[in-house]
Amino acid sequence: MTFELTRITAEEMRIAAAGVRPLPVEQSASWDGFEQRCGRVVFGRYQFSKNGRPIALISLTEYDIRGVKCLWAKKGPVWLRSQSPANERALRDALVAEVRKRDPKIAFIRLHAKYSAPDLRDLLQSITYDRTILIDTGGGDTEKILASMPKDGRRSVRRSMKRMEEGGARAVDLTGISRDDFAPIYEVIEETARRDGFTVHPMNVYWNMLDALGPEHARLFGVEYEGAIVAWVLVLVNDRKACAYYGAHSQAARDVLASEYLDFWTAKKLGEEGVETLDLMGVDSTRVPDLYDLGIYKRRFAMSDTEVDGAWDLPVYPAIYDALVLARRGKKVVNAGMRAADRVAGRLRGIRK
Repeated sequence: MTFELTRITAEEMRIAAAGVRPLPVEQSASWDGFEQRCGRVVFGRYQFSKNGRPIALISLTEYDIRGVKCLWAKKGPVWLRSQSPANERALRDALVAEVRKRDPKIAFIRLHAKYSAPDLRDLLQSITYDRTILIDTGGGDTEKILASMPKDGRRSVRRSMKRMEEGGARAVDLTGISRDDFAPIYEVIEETARRDGFTVHPMNVYWNMLDALGPEHARLFGVEYEGAIVAWVLVLVNDRKACAYYGAHSQAARDVLASEYLDFWTAKKLGEEGVETLDLMGVDSTRVPDLYDLGIYKRRFAMSDTEVDGAWDLPVYPAIYDALVLARRGKKVVNAGMRAADRVAGRLRGIRK
């Protein structure tokens, strides 16, 4: 039994996947333009073969996470066949050897794997998911989409249709808007972040994704209500598969149940264009319980979860990676202590008053 890791071009990767497995947009040549806008470059694309037969493809991009150099294969590797624990481990061993040879400054590789293993670590930062919800677009047929959903989901969508109509709201295709026109749309995700307690990216991240990928691979849909966009979703498309990458809704959007309607309408719109599924990008599992609340909403759109390969960190130099983990834990402890001290000081100030 022999394994071989071979450098390939983006076009060779596309051809190898064609007719075998849909290529995620993050693993395609289309993604390169967006990464370049963010100051990142492709480290390399590889074909992994077993006994002369290609079984996996992977594209790795160079990242710098808090001063630490690493590689990230978003949605990769793409397995063409034979995804066993042993084959996954053989690919990782080959990648580590290749990275050590080409760039000894790289501390770890972030990639996806179906099976947990001793050489893999939970992510140094951020979270992943290993279950998701795929909306069947039904070729754009409303009744087919509804039929693929559970009863409470159908009820929710029909309720949103009614509220949208009563409120005079409408769904719109915003793909291709100018950067200036995107500015008020960005304000919606700023409001969402303040309300829900997450950190928003700078506006350029969203705009560059739309502009660099272009309308063939990046779509923007929204709900207009009382003269303003109150909800939107940024969708990425490749090989007839779509994923809802980013989304936001204002407080006003709740008046017309804009989010529920928009997810359904987006699936319908994409189905009319030949897209087969819309991935809502992650629900909870035993590995990621933090996504539980999101999972309650997303599960309205499909009868069952779909398992996907979760992301893991693969240390290139385990001792260095473990030191990074310890340093990060220490920083969290210090930050937690400072926050506690601030709370105590605040209480003391209140007593003095």
